[in-house]
Amino acid sequence: MGAISIQNVSFGYDDAPHATARDREGAELVLRDISLEVPDGQFLCLIGHSGCGKSTLLRLLLGLSRPDSGTVLINGKKVEGPGLDRSIVFQNYSLFPWMTARKNVEFGIEQASKILGRDLSKEQIRRQAQLNLERVGMNDAAEKYPYQLSGGMQQRVAIARALAMDTQILLFDEPFGALDVRTRRSLQELVDCLWRSGETRKTVVFVTHDISEAVLLADRVVFMGHGAVMADVMVDLPRPRRAEELRRSPKAEELRALLTDLFYQDGPVSGEEGLNELEGLDDLDSLGGLDAREGSAELEDFDSFTLNSADSDRGRGWPWKRR
Repeated sequence: MGAISIQNVSFGYDDAPHATARDREGAELVLRDISLEVPDGQFLCLIGHSGCGKSTLLRLLLGLSRPDSGTVLINGKKVEGPGLDRSIVFQNYSLFPWMTARKNVEFGIEQASKILGRDLSKEQIRRQAQLNLERVGMNDAAEKYPYQLSGGMQQRVAIARALAMDTQILLFDEPFGALDVRTRRSLQELVDCLWRSGETRKTVVFVTHDISEAVLLADRVVFMGHGAVMADVMVDLPRPRRAEELRRSPKAEELRALLTDLFYQDGPVSGEEGLNELEGLDDLDSLGGLDAREGSAELEDFDSFTLNSADSDRGRGWPWKRR
């Protein structure tokens, strides 16, 4: 099980200006009263402007930081620190340079075995490491050191290590952001294939700036801005997905247009003023849709919203629901 519950979480860094006034002013909060539920087995993508709090939210989930207020729960238990029910793949590969690819993967398995009492022998650890390197196509490079591997190959090893630990939750912090387009596409397909092919699907929280990547991978996309959840979008596209097919899909294009438009919004408006205008509306047809920026002025009057792409064939507009 890997259910995540984020309840009214706010967070600010201690070295921020006027940090002692954080609770009173709220001006330097990175996250502001965020609530989010991620059910077991869901693939969630977080997108948003740089500095909006995506990676900070991952740190809270990982247990590297604690919220100033609110609660982070994993399977109903409060997150007090790092745990072996979660693993993470960073953008910078984070491999030990003095270990071979195989040893890097073995290290993760060994630590999990000790702490969780799995009592695996050295041979069992070695076999598990080899199996997971095979899963990511790195079996032939098992005895190479990180400096002998390309960026894409190093990231494959990092993914193998995360998978080998067999955690309930996988966290990804812009793992493909520094890679070329071809390598990135290959690893996107790899992650999707591994996630779908597991005996039980892991819960995934994946931070990215790439809208097409989010549409390709996610069951659900949460758009963050100004430390808050601005939009919560279900990606109702059949799996398996191929990037080439999604480029020609009208529904996928509609999703990309919507998410792109959100990058141009100033953020959710507090209060009920904008929401009152939604009473009696089934969709946004009266606003002219979201294909261009023409709806931007109207959108600035709206508070946080939830969208469901399953209803998108009702017209150009998207159904908007109160959060």
